[in-house]
Amino acid sequence: MSGGYGPAYQVNYHNSHVSWADHDPDAAYTYILKTLAGIDNDVQHPLYRAAFFLKAKILYSKRLYAESLRSYQQLIHMKGLDSVLMANCYTALGESYLEQGDNAAALKYFGIWEKLFAAKADVYNLKSVYHNIALGYLYQQQYPAAEAYFKKSLQLEDQVQDTTGLAISYMDLANLYYMQYQDDKAIPLFEKGLAYAKHSTDLEVLRNAYKNMAVVEENRKHYTQAIQYRKQYEDLQDTIYNRDRLWELARQERKLALQQREHTIQVLGWQRNSLLIAAVALMLLGTAIWFAYRQQTRSKRIITRQKEALNVLNQTKDRLFSIVAHDLRSPVYRLKANLAKLKKAIWQQEITQAAALAASNEKIAGSTYILMDNLLHWALSQTDQLFFRPEELHLRTVVNLVCHDVTPLAADKNISIKQVIPEEIIFMADLHSFKIIVRNVMDNAIKFTPVGGYITVSACLQQDECHIKIIDTGMGMSSDTLAALFDANRKRVQQDTHGYESTGLGLWLCKTMTEKNNGQLTVTSEQEKGTTVTISLPAKT
Repeated sequence: MSGGYGPAYQVNYHNSHVSWADHDPDAAYTYILKTLAGIDNDVQHPLYRAAFFLKAKILYSKRLYAESLRSYQQLIHMKGLDSVLMANCYTALGESYLEQGDNAAALKYFGIWEKLFAAKADVYNLKSVYHNIALGYLYQQQYPAAEAYFKKSLQLEDQVQDTTGLAISYMDLANLYYMQYQDDKAIPLFEKGLAYAKHSTDLEVLRNAYKNMAVVEENRKHYTQAIQYRKQYEDLQDTIYNRDRLWELARQERKLALQQREHTIQVLGWQRNSLLIAAVALMLLGTAIWFAYRQQTRSKRIITRQKEALNVLNQTKDRLFSIVAHDLRSPVYRLKANLAKLKKAIWQQEITQAAALAASNEKIAGSTYILMDNLLHWALSQTDQLFFRPEELHLRTVVNLVCHDVTPLAADKNISIKQVIPEEIIFMADLHSFKIIVRNVMDNAIKFTPVGGYITVSACLQQDECHIKIIDTGMGMSSDTLAALFDANRKRVQQDTHGYESTGLGLWLCKTMTEKNNGQLTVTSEQEKGTTVTISLPAKT
């Protein structure tokens, strides 16, 4: 017995459900194994079947499909299995085979479920199974059958006002028509799916809806709308990525807290056992001292590592404060002064001057936001908290997106941006960090290029590398400034065409992110002639 909480296996079973609800499958799996061990894996035990089912579910979530399938197959052949677990096993088997691409096997188990349990199933299970059956037929290109089941699923989803389900079903049905080149039927359903997705709480569904619409508009050659949908898709992608990061950090914190608690219990147990051992026989004292010394050495190593990590964080903090004190104070002071002038101009009804000051404030706010964003990413990179997900990217498309964002800034200074990028270039990089790199380099080029200048973005493939060059006709840099650019121990301050000072944090961040993407960033420059930034990244092989 576990004092006041019932048998240990019941506590472990409860903890496995709590961990599963908290999106921590590793902890849930550990507890469910302890549960089964606590009942000696006795098939006749009342808790065995439910615990075994949860184990199979966790295995499926961890993508261990073969082990999960074996567990479900064992369950459906157990005598005395109640109808609820039996029904769940058949739907789980169907979903597992569907996930692995074995559509025939998936349809077989969904068909058994439909025959045995559909009549008494609640509407939520029924619509889910109908949707999965439709997907199975769709993947087998049995379009009439898939269409029929999608419509059954839609009818039930509409009945319970399931906006997320409606959004998914409309998009899947649209894809069915799209695969058959029935665009007149597909496009209105894609639009309907997007409308429902906007009312859904599932960000992945809304992200997929925007992506579908971007593809549709690209195929229809409506590039402006396609870019808008693509930007909304990428914004949601970033939001989901940040959310998942927060979930993962929370999960790690819970895991650490559990480990610390177990460690505390172990230490207390050791102390109690040490006293007992000392009381029983002095001859075991040497062993206890040796064990204590080992624990102490381990604790010292942990403390040393923690001190080293703390020193890194303090160094990052000091450098961050130094940069904030220099780069951030100036634009905030200009913004404060401009606001005072704007207030005076409005009071005196000098509309032209007020409009000019408002435009100036907008530019200062925009540059300050970019600075803060760079500071955030720099701090994350210094503490190894930036995550990179390399994928195949189409260079011209990504550069077009960045140029679309910076074109208004270039237009303010009558700067022309020219792109010389071959259509076929595909390279490997993390999309989010690559956009930050190009945006920072383009922003620097605009800031340091005088009115009427030029910026050229070109690219070429050399063996297994993609070389992207961003060339401006700006102020350039002296050899001393260029040498100090990536030297942490040297001061690197330069004024742009408006006289504003910059410490080069953006280029430092670009170099760090390029190296994290398995690439290199180099800078060449000549005063009064311009600067060339070369970004070299792995090409698609």
